[in-house]
Amino acid sequence: MTRPPAQLLLYRFGANAGFEGRLVGALERIESGGTLRVLDALFVRLDPETEELTAIDVHGRGRGGFVEPLLNFRLDPDTRRRATEQALASDAGATLSELAATLEPGTAIAAVLVEHSWAHALDDAVVRSGGTELGNEFVHATELRAELLSDLAARG
Repeated sequence: MTRPPAQLLLYRFGANAGFEGRLVGALERIESGGTLRVLDALFVRLDPETEELTAIDVHGRGRGGFVEPLLNFRLDPDTRRRATEQALASDAGATLSELAATLEPGTAIAAVLVEHSWAHALDDAVVRSGGTELGNEFVHATELRAELLSDLAARG
């Protein structure tokens, strides 16, 4: 069996962004339904006054295993300092440093890698039913009909 598809989500935050736990809450809700699994999350920010770098690299360990480290990172300055040191010393350190170099004071970048767990169950059902996949791509919901018709016409 193949591994379910994964999607990289990348976000930039301006200097006026407020981090009051909404991101952590959203990630927790994403996993709670079981259709998506957070594989990795990176966050890097430059403090608006000190220009000090804060960063975290969290790997999903199954349902919600990343939430506690993210909450502690957000709420505790000592945890934030230790998490930053660990993240910069990890395999992601070079990537985090490169991302930090693109930031202005007060701005931040978050990257989330999610696995589409639901796709495996659907693919398995299609195969067991004797079907084959004709296409697989992300499209904007308003473009679905046009994309579908275009794809079918191209496949002849």
